Amino acid sequence: MTKTQQGILKFAVISFALFLFFNVVSPCLFSLSSAWQRFLAVQDEIGVASGALYYTDVAVTQDSEAHVREAVREGMLERAKRAKAKE
Repeated sequence: MTKTQQGILKFAVISFALFLFFNVVSPCLFSLSSAWQRFLAVQDEIGVASGALYYTDVAVTQDSEAHVREAVREGMLERAKRAKAKE
């Protein structure tokens, strides 16, 4: 078996394993977990889209990014000031 064939076989096996995990194992685990079922029920009651919980709420994500960027810039300026002070 050539390296290319081995690579294709490895890709196919990993793809199949991921398919099984996300389409067979995960739903089984979900059905056994009352906590996950309650989480989904609460989301449905409130009307929250699950994607909004994971970085897709653009306004909140944008504000968070702005604050993090500002904090990093301040930290970099402070570090530069300390480096100059040591010279």
